[in-house]
Amino acid sequence: MKGQPQRVRDVVYVVGAGFSAGLGYPLTKDLLNEVWKRLDASSQRRLAKVIKFHHPAFDPSVATSFPNIEQLLTEISVNLELFDASRPIEGNFKKPELEAAKDSLLWEMAEWFHEIYKRAQSTPWLAAFGERLEANSAAIVSFNWDLILDHLLLDDGIDGSGYGLTKELAAGPVLLKPHGSLNWYNSRDVKHVAKSQRVAIFDDQRPTDRVEAFRSPRPIRSKVGKRYNPLLIPPTFLKDFKRPIFQRLWNNCTNVLSTPKTLIFLGYSLPTADLHAQFIFRCGFHNQFEGRLKPTRGRFRPTGPADVIIVNPDEGAAKRIRKVAGPGVDCEWICSTVEDWVAATA
Repeated sequence: MKGQPQRVRDVVYVVGAGFSAGLGYPLTKDLLNEVWKRLDASSQRRLAKVIKFHHPAFDPSVATSFPNIEQLLTEISVNLELFDASRPIEGNFKKPELEAAKDSLLWEMAEWFHEIYKRAQSTPWLAAFGERLEANSAAIVSFNWDLILDHLLLDDGIDGSGYGLTKELAAGPVLLKPHGSLNWYNSRDVKHVAKSQRVAIFDDQRPTDRVEAFRSPRPIRSKVGKRYNPLLIPPTFLKDFKRPIFQRLWNNCTNVLSTPKTLIFLGYSLPTADLHAQFIFRCGFHNQFEGRLKPTRGRFRPTGPADVIIVNPDEGAAKRIRKVAGPGVDCEWICSTVEDWVAATA
């Protein structure tokens, strides 16, 4: 006989780029154009070669000629994968040069986001939103890299439980970041940083899987100028979630999406190319009707469909979410920015 219904969280928020846009962060469609302006001349020349190879009409003086950053990073990944197989010998453009172009782009994005973070922490409507999260002991699934919610929820003590990286979720609000975070680093990359400044947030059987975070988030650069990229899933069509930390995160995301009373999408567009996210949402909606899977065998008693609220000025995003949710789920679309909705419902 199936057990009693068990809710992992009553209230779950799904956060996307539209949430961060109200704090001064760029939308994905504008990201490459804006970060280009921050690159030094050498990095621009190197990246221009890569972009122009894949997009012959590219002209950095013409904003409309910039490709979507998700498309570009996917093209670079394919280029790296087939680099050796596509030529008998290495030509003038070397593989390390291609890797450097990608790394400089991701690094500059991380630097820029850290700068925005410093300004965005004092945004007025954030405090009201944080109080709501605390009152509801909510789970937040954030596909953003930025650190605003980290600061809002974990500022008193960053640890793995607050990030939903434990097998069983702790009480209180929990922030799940299935695309990684600007404050997560491979342990081996930060081993020379004073231990008092960092904390382990995930530790698996192998030392190479250990992940740490800074107690006070900041970008890192070694004394000799070496850059360390944070642990992020780049916005590509070919995402790789094989690392144990991401396996744990996606498992816990499925659990919190399987049992909520209320599921609120804030500025999240559910991109058509993000098949991993679509799959995990389908798992969650399916489990609301069929029951969440038990760790051993069988299913818990289903909690029933959640009330879904979609806050987004883009009706196309609402349609995509409704399609994934299915006809048995009641979805309410609110045509509003996140900051206006938070203010109106405070």
